[in-house]
Amino acid sequence: ATRKRVGFMSQSFSLYGELSVRQNLVLHARLFDLHKAESGPRIEELIRRFALQEIAEQPSGALPLGLRQRLSLAVAVLHRPEVLILDEPTSGVDPAARDDFWRLLIELSREQGVTIFLSTHFMNEAQRCDRISLMHAGQVLACDTPAALQQQFAGETLEAAFVRCLEDAQGTSEPPPPATPQSEVASAMHSDGRRFSLSRLIAVATREGKELMRDRVRLSFALLGALFMMVIFGYGISLDVENLAFAVYDQDQTPQSRAYLEAFRSSRYFKEQKPIRDAAELHRRLQRSEIKLALEIPPGFGRDLYAGRQPAVAAWLDGGMPFRAETSRNYVEAVHQANIELLAEHSSPALGRPPAARLETRFRYNQDVVSVNAIGPGVMALILAFIPAMLTALGIVREKELGSITNFYATPLKRLEFLLGKQAPYLGLSLINLALLVAMNRWLFGVPFKGSGLTLAFGGLLYVLATTSLGLLISAFTRTQIAAILGTMIITSLPTIQFSGLIVPRSSLDGAAALMGQLFPAGYFLDIAVGTFTKALDLRQLWPQCLALFGFFLGFTGLSLAMLKKQEA
Repeated sequence: ATRKRVGFMSQSFSLYGELSVRQNLVLHARLFDLHKAESGPRIEELIRRFALQEIAEQPSGALPLGLRQRLSLAVAVLHRPEVLILDEPTSGVDPAARDDFWRLLIELSREQGVTIFLSTHFMNEAQRCDRISLMHAGQVLACDTPAALQQQFAGETLEAAFVRCLEDAQGTSEPPPPATPQSEVASAMHSDGRRFSLSRLIAVATREGKELMRDRVRLSFALLGALFMMVIFGYGISLDVENLAFAVYDQDQTPQSRAYLEAFRSSRYFKEQKPIRDAAELHRRLQRSEIKLALEIPPGFGRDLYAGRQPAVAAWLDGGMPFRAETSRNYVEAVHQANIELLAEHSSPALGRPPAARLETRFRYNQDVVSVNAIGPGVMALILAFIPAMLTALGIVREKELGSITNFYATPLKRLEFLLGKQAPYLGLSLINLALLVAMNRWLFGVPFKGSGLTLAFGGLLYVLATTSLGLLISAFTRTQIAAILGTMIITSLPTIQFSGLIVPRSSLDGAAALMGQLFPAGYFLDIAVGTFTKALDLRQLWPQCLALFGFFLGFTGLSLAMLKKQEA
């Protein structure tokens, strides 16, 4: 209810630039719950009063500042507020537009009785107000009518009175600093302008580091987000099968069928649910994911086994997750084969004669067949592609949105210094993430580390150099932080999951998929991470991957420099 009685206009243009003048007014009429019968005439009235007829259908973001301020004021008074609050409404507006704007304010105040509060640093504007509050450093120094303030501080003008008030508040007036000779100014502007300067780079990095430390939420997401993703992926993407829910549809009900099922019941890989009564229930429980495996034993199973004939068993698997289903199928086949041979040996000696040769499967690098041993180190490639690129992608585009990037354009700062300075804080933060992820793999998930720690650290450094450079490249191409975030999410996460070898080995990819695996840095770091964790590899075997990552860093940085040069021009 209070908001409907108050109008507010911010210093910066805060309306929707992609909407037209009329569309912005219509939108805010709806936000303030104006009836359609009332809002239509009110919008037309404001368009005429604020002289917006010729630009009513134009996008508001492309309008000159004076017209945008008029539109902002029209939106602020659209709902006929009793109080209007304006934050430096004429800042940056030319004198003619400022006078026109004040004409509208005086009309609102004197003719419509609207109480207007405004902040301004123009004393000729303050002179038009009924009462003035002189402020400094957040403190009210004096409050009265303009004439009374001039008399109180013995000022010929309101500006002189304000200066005297400020001097009294500070206790003294400091003399102006001595002027710098023009020759020294010119010398300072052009000295060392052509050489790469480490001090300028450090200045940019220091400023970006302070910004990162000031934004505690972003810093927390950068550190804790990596740990959270590691936990989620470490536990959630595992392809191991334990306690697989299964149910039995036993149509034979013989000692042989019960002995066959006992092998599944006693295995840690399977967990039995209540029995299935008919075929319809079997399909229904699979569809509802109540069970992942259904074992159907047909009538005559025991008789066929006793007679030496090959018995038939149906195993129904939920294939919603193909990789997990494939692993489950292998477990079912292994239990079935061992169990059926044992049953046959006891039921029919002729069928159960041991074979001359016996095949045993061995796994070289992952003897326990635990998927987290391979996936855990690989997930680091996904996390260190996503979070570092996301953080750096916001670096340049944030400067664009704030307009502060023009400050860098006007200084001797080189583009390479600017990029490397922006990158440095996030590079350090990413290396901390790398150390935390390695520790989590080793001590939280119990993944054994067999290779060279220095090789993993060196490869990780090159990888985060590449991914942070990719973030800067995305930031150089985009103009808004939302676009930068979405672009980074798509460009980093999807190729890393699909083509880096995280789920499907790169050696099995062909055609366009194999090419995609070569064009993204994640696959090369995944080779380093898995190689050092599980295969005891060192830099001698992994130098091609390290060289490729350094090439990605150079390529992304070069493209970012070219894009910044084009935008600066």
